[in-house]
Amino acid sequence: MNNKIKFTFIVPNYNKGLYIAECLNSIYNQTYKNFEVIVIDDGSTDDSLKEIKKFPVDKLLNTNRQRAGGARNAGLKEASGDYIIFLDSDDYLASSDVLKKLATKITNEDVIFLDFTKKRLTGEFVYMTENDNPLDSRIATTEYLGCPTKCFKRKILKDLFFPECKRYEDICFTLEALCRAKTYTNFKESFFVYRIVPNSNVTSPISEDTMIDLLEEYLKLYRLSIKYPNHKESLIKRIQAAKLPLRLEVLEHSLLTGENKYRETFL
Repeated sequence: MNNKIKFTFIVPNYNKGLYIAECLNSIYNQTYKNFEVIVIDDGSTDDSLKEIKKFPVDKLLNTNRQRAGGARNAGLKEASGDYIIFLDSDDYLASSDVLKKLATKITNEDVIFLDFTKKRLTGEFVYMTENDNPLDSRIATTEYLGCPTKCFKRKILKDLFFPECKRYEDICFTLEALCRAKTYTNFKESFFVYRIVPNSNVTSPISEDTMIDLLEEYLKLYRLSIKYPNHKESLIKRIQAAKLPLRLEVLEHSLLTGENKYRETFL
């Protein structure tokens, strides 16, 4: 095991006081101890701060409703680890030795694809795994664009930031990081538990603003295809699979009639 690898956990939080203690406990209970924890509270109005202050977090930052993207940006500016792990405050690491196993797995790769477990509202646990396809194929087709599903070498994230005050902030960030990656590997066991909770981004309604946020992120992929010509074909395939004309049609229908058919069309 390479004990010299330092990890930075970036944990954005907004009103997750019910869950954040379990999240932070799962970090501090790790058998591998070479890590720092940066928690960014995005203006919580519940007891989140009271729960956070029970733990010896290295840095507790505050942002004013910049959503997850702005909170993570604040964390990135303060990070000093060799590798970055984004862990949402309502999720938690799957066991006490996953960080040790990850450190053993790493041999200087730019990105490590992390398998995870989804915990549904029903309490059902579902194991989620990335395929073993080449990197370009993953850029084109992977379903897992959430930044917590990757461990990133901090150097490849230089000058790379999330859009703030928006949903779907992970799309371009994750894909650009993958475009920068030269080497990668897979962590083929559950690294963290992704908990679906009421009133989260996953369970809340898809509004017109949300549709526009998603469209904007996919349109940015055209710029990425120019910036990273080696990955242009893969990025264009992803854009084509997004069915932008149909998304625009649903958005237009919703704005004109007030009838929102987004979920029944795409989900």
